[in-house]
Amino acid sequence: MSFKDWKYISAYKEKIVEEFYDPESNEVASSFDKRSMLFDSISRIMGAVTAIEKSTGDIFKLDQSAMLGTLILGEKQAIIVSAVAVDYSELERELLLFKVTPYVKVFRDCYRDIRPKNPRVLKRSELPNCFSDLNRFVGMVRDRICSGEFKRELSAHLRVSNKNYLGLVNYIDGLFSLRSRILVLRIDFSYGKGKVEIEGRVNSSDRLNLLCNVTERIARHRIELISYLKQKCPELGLLGYVWKLEYGREKGHHYHMMFFLDGAKVRQDVVIAKRIGEYWNKTITKGEGVYFNCNRNKERYKHCGVGMICHNETEKLINLKERAAIYLTKADRYVSACMPTSKRTFGKGALPKLKTRSAGRPRGSN
Repeated sequence: MSFKDWKYISAYKEKIVEEFYDPESNEVASSFDKRSMLFDSISRIMGAVTAIEKSTGDIFKLDQSAMLGTLILGEKQAIIVSAVAVDYSELERELLLFKVTPYVKVFRDCYRDIRPKNPRVLKRSELPNCFSDLNRFVGMVRDRICSGEFKRELSAHLRVSNKNYLGLVNYIDGLFSLRSRILVLRIDFSYGKGKVEIEGRVNSSDRLNLLCNVTERIARHRIELISYLKQKCPELGLLGYVWKLEYGREKGHHYHMMFFLDGAKVRQDVVIAKRIGEYWNKTITKGEGVYFNCNRNKERYKHCGVGMICHNETEKLINLKERAAIYLTKADRYVSACMPTSKRTFGKGALPKLKTRSAGRPRGSN
């Protein structure tokens, strides 16, 4: 079993492609970097963990031909060696920004203890000791991921992502029990490139201090934006919202947000999303913010879950609940943005209360 077979891996892959609006070309641009959100390191480590988890005994066996000719590694051996070759000093720096699956932490800890080497870069005379260390390393990883302590930690880790997903699906169902038509907006909010450069800081304490400042600021700005929509924009008919904090190499810290508006009151999703985005840019962040209006390009999405959605449009509802909700929550099984003050990286509004004299679900004319 390889990393690509892991459940919800597609949600993780989608997140390393960062889309943004380029004002100079007036077009949507995208950035793909396999290092984003630790994807390269985590995919290699998870592939190795899978190979180890489904094996018994020594994986690295040295035959005479390897000592005399070209070293040829088997499939499992190559997968594990690829993970051993990860730049762990760089990974350690990046882990300040992310919370990762317990599998990665175990693999990293065992690597620290054994310090196995990459046999591809060694002399033939060094291979016996190298293979011995690799087998000790594999055994240590296998023992730890099979322990009761690890299984409890993994269960607790997965529980958060599952809880957020189910909570969001139930929230969406609850909103559609109140309104027959909902205008769904999806907007990403961040700051202009170069405004905040955490990764460029070498000193770990400097990085941590800047991380605290950045996450506190963007959380404050998110609260200000939601408060503005609730209190100053009654004409939009805001029913609910959901937000997810992420970190990417191109965007830095940013929010993926969805807004649910009363479809009986509003229709122009692209215009409204732009209005909200411009308020973020010009007023909330005083010109330092940028936004990406996903509704502006909704025809580009194969599984569209934004725009006007009626309660009986099954396909759109499936896209909203199974695609958008998974995108916002399930990648956390592998990696999520780290809040140094242990604050939340995911949240949603409360369901509006029906007035007592209302009978049944309010229906807008279709």
